[in-house]
Amino acid sequence: MFVWNDMNEPAVFEGSEHTMPRSLKHYGGWEHRDVHNLYGLLQQKSTYEGLLSHESVSKRPFVLSCSFFAGSHRYGAIWTGDNGAD
Repeated sequence: MFVWNDMNEPAVFEGSEHTMPRSLKHYGGWEHRDVHNLYGLLQQKSTYEGLLSHESVSKRPFVLSCSFFAGSHRYGAIWTGDNGAD
């Protein structure tokens, strides 16, 4: 099985940050900038585990993700093709 997780991170297309406001607090008082990339990690992990549970043959699923965090490589490949520096 092959899956590409695209746009798998919290995004806001209005404002200068293109993500949630810095003032946003999550449950437990966590600031958004501290947990932003966990969303991508957990989505990649969930996709990988979901594919494993639905695959009748025990093959490693290929999951390609644009959003990642430390440890994401355990669940698939990371693609940074549309990221650029000015």
